[in-house]
Amino acid sequence: MATTYLGATSPVNGGAALQQTAAALERIADDRAGINAFVHVDGAAALAAAAKLDAEGDASLPLFGLPVGVKDILNVAGMPTRWGSRSMAQAAPAAKDTIAVARLRAAGAVIVGKTSTTEFAHAMMGYSAAHGLTRNPWNPAVTCGGSSAGAGAAVAAGQVPLALATDAGASTRLPAACCGVVGLKPTLGRIPHDLVPEGFANFIHLGLIAREVEIIAQALDALSGPLDADPHSIGLPAPAAMAALGQPMDWQGKRLLVILKAGNQHLAEDVRVATMQAVEAFKALGMQVSLHDGEIENAEPVWRILQQSNWAARFAAQFKELENVLEPSLVAGIREGLGYSGLELQRALYRRTEIFRRTQALFAGADFILTPVGSRGPLPADHPVLAPIAVDGVEVGDMRREWTPYLSWFDLTGHPAISLPCGTDHAGAPLGVQLVAPWYAEAPLLALAKAYQGRKPWPVWTVS
Repeated sequence: MATTYLGATSPVNGGAALQQTAAALERIADDRAGINAFVHVDGAAALAAAAKLDAEGDASLPLFGLPVGVKDILNVAGMPTRWGSRSMAQAAPAAKDTIAVARLRAAGAVIVGKTSTTEFAHAMMGYSAAHGLTRNPWNPAVTCGGSSAGAGAAVAAGQVPLALATDAGASTRLPAACCGVVGLKPTLGRIPHDLVPEGFANFIHLGLIAREVEIIAQALDALSGPLDADPHSIGLPAPAAMAALGQPMDWQGKRLLVILKAGNQHLAEDVRVATMQAVEAFKALGMQVSLHDGEIENAEPVWRILQQSNWAARFAAQFKELENVLEPSLVAGIREGLGYSGLELQRALYRRTEIFRRTQALFAGADFILTPVGSRGPLPADHPVLAPIAVDGVEVGDMRREWTPYLSWFDLTGHPAISLPCGTDHAGAPLGVQLVAPWYAEAPLLALAKAYQGRKPWPVWTVS
């Protein structure tokens, strides 16, 4: 399926919102690098919204005129939500915005379109049969990461300065790391989610991707706050992240716990080197660094039961008619989910609680945790989702279990975590580290991320 682009003539003159929006639309339409990050763009609506902002809006709004892409599993009024799936090709335009999109608009942002996702956000690569391959701007031979593939690629390519994504197992932090930008998964419920079918054992977070920590902080403040429909959000105020960025912070003596493995068998040498180089930047801030020397349980087996049960519940009624339409990797996951017993599901929930409590015990001795984002750099762009992966030439097995257990871990526990660029792998593709904080500590987390950015600035991709 080709990108739906509802274009409009770009204005020669106009206010700040109109100029920013027109420039973003031109970059998206140009796409000389063939990134394929957007699956639906409504240029006419975006320009109209920007013109209205310039004429009637408040220029002091925190996101005034900022062009934003929204992952195509989240509802945007007037745009179809196709979930990266051929089964949703004829989806009607959404009747209303999901709450996060409504809050983006209220803060002055302009929604320009929908970014690509793997089918029903089930995979960590950049491909869907519905929309093809989304490419990594830095190196088209390697994956941009997923499932929020277009979000990471669009921000890295400078098409939009901010993207709204989701993160249930890796989907914000992995594409941010693979594309050399910043990806925040806030505390569960900090940005309310009104579309999840199960709100209590849920671990689907909304996430933010940008090139700069400051844009993440501005957006987080705007999108946070309670919503009656999301039990994890009730009673939560905004985190005052921007205020924290504006205050001098003393990191002297703050404790950073470095964890190099999270149950995975191997760690690529280039990842280990890049991670420890990042650690030096935190040491330079005066932080007290310690290296964790114990075993960490791999969270992926628990995650797998919970997520595949979720897929099974969603698709069970239509499975016979959809199994030849959906992608084989998703079908395989649904089949596994259909085979779990209620006892297995409940035991997985018990184990999720155990993982949370062990993580809380780690924070008893640390103010922040630092891990790699993945055990290796970005996989080849065409690597099959169900195929085993290799680390430094050694085949190690399952993609989620061996590449990104660091990420599913903190989806299950709900802790806020941010992916920050930390260098490149042996092939020159971006690598990232994950910085994690206690629940509701997004303000100090972002302040530390900003301080790290000042010590270790990262390169910005530009089209050649």
